[in-house]
Amino acid sequence: MPESEESYLDEQAVSIYLNGRHFISVMTLPDRLPALAVGLLLGEQVIRTCAEIESILEERAVVRVMTTDPYRVVIPRRGTVTGCGGAVSQVRERRLPPLTPTRPVSIREVESAIGRVSRPPPGLFSVALGTGDGRWFESNDLGLATALARVIGEAVMAGTVPGNARVVAVSYRATAELVRSAVLAGVPVLASTGPVTSLAVDLAHTTGLSLCSKRGSLGLSCHTHPDRLTWNDAS
Repeated sequence: MPESEESYLDEQAVSIYLNGRHFISVMTLPDRLPALAVGLLLGEQVIRTCAEIESILEERAVVRVMTTDPYRVVIPRRGTVTGCGGAVSQVRERRLPPLTPTRPVSIREVESAIGRVSRPPPGLFSVALGTGDGRWFESNDLGLATALARVIGEAVMAGTVPGNARVVAVSYRATAELVRSAVLAGVPVLASTGPVTSLAVDLAHTTGLSLCSKRGSLGLSCHTHPDRLTWNDAS
């Protein structure tokens, strides 16, 4: 018997227009699309803060963004296919600004973030972003790249990113593309519930990000920059 339509994931092609021109299209769940657009624009280094956005208009599966510099023409970089599906930007570490020093993130904060993504819904990936004011931004999506872009965009629109991010956790694996997105958002710690790639470790080491993982009942492993972590909750 065919499955009920209620069991299908609502995958959609979403197009993002920047200053009147088509910028990028992604496959995603139809959830908080303006936030997704903002996160993708930050990940492409088109914007740095919400102050650079003049307006955002959502029309079904289309998001139109106008920036404060409407005559600027930006061409998204050529994508590469990742294991979690979809096309993402090429990783170019020489163009990534190194993370600035921040107060250490407590191990409890990291484990709390991991706990929020440890049981993603069937067929989806989960991401949780924690900020210094105690807020959490969370998303479930078909791919980790779009889920991460959505929570980053939501935090940017709330005015807490960049500058106030503490930790972001992702379900399953951590790749170099996720490290890149975290660095551009100013997140000092990225944690995963699964393995990390060798390129993710190299990029995290170069940019100053603390890359952690916790697989099942195993303890928390810190692969790069343990100096960004502390056991002291009142750091």
